[in-house]
Amino acid sequence: MSDVVLSDVHLRLDRPDRGERLARVVEGLGGGDRLFVVGDLCDFWFTSRQRNVNPLRCAGLAALIRFRERGGVLRILLGNHDAWMGPLYARWFGVEIDAQPLRVESHGLQLELAHGHLFKEKPKWKSWMEGRVFLESFARLPEPCARALERLLDATNERTRAAAELRMIAAYRARAQSMPDPPDLLIYGHVHRVADEPGPPRLVVLGDWIEGTRYLRIEQTGALHVDEGL
Repeated sequence: MSDVVLSDVHLRLDRPDRGERLARVVEGLGGGDRLFVVGDLCDFWFTSRQRNVNPLRCAGLAALIRFRERGGVLRILLGNHDAWMGPLYARWFGVEIDAQPLRVESHGLQLELAHGHLFKEKPKWKSWMEGRVFLESFARLPEPCARALERLLDATNERTRAAAELRMIAAYRARAQSMPDPPDLLIYGHVHRVADEPGPPRLVVLGDWIEGTRYLRIEQTGALHVDEGL
């Protein structure tokens, strides 16, 4: 039996490769395995503009539904991109959304799981963009306008990404160092780059699925970070 932990898949119908790669990983899991999704399973584009579609249209979501049907354990945390998707996830997969940080045990290791976006204050404009008012307004935009705004936001994020990710990892590290009773592993998402610091406690940043197929596999032999590429 294995536990698999992943985050930041950013599923959306117009980026089908992400769902296909997730399906490949999930279909390799057995009914006795556990899968932890640590936030941002779906992208903001899906959350805003595609959330009312049949989930079976997305290979990754369909694979998660089949995983649950064959007895697999699915635990889901919400991230900044899919913060409003909890009721849909609960209905699609028949699961309750976990509060975070989530403490669990895996093969003798104590874990803390969190998306991580709540560990550091963010600019007010970003908080506003993640709210329901912006989400619903973005859903009503004509397609060309929505695409143009997305490109603008992507360009803005790309210019500041490296510095922002270093600040987030520093916040994760500070949290690790301040814990009076730390677990064996802190496993966080949100940051799109991979990091693995031995600690103690060991700090694992899972990385995104935009640039690779990345997850942590935990078995009796330990916790191994896997990157299968695109």
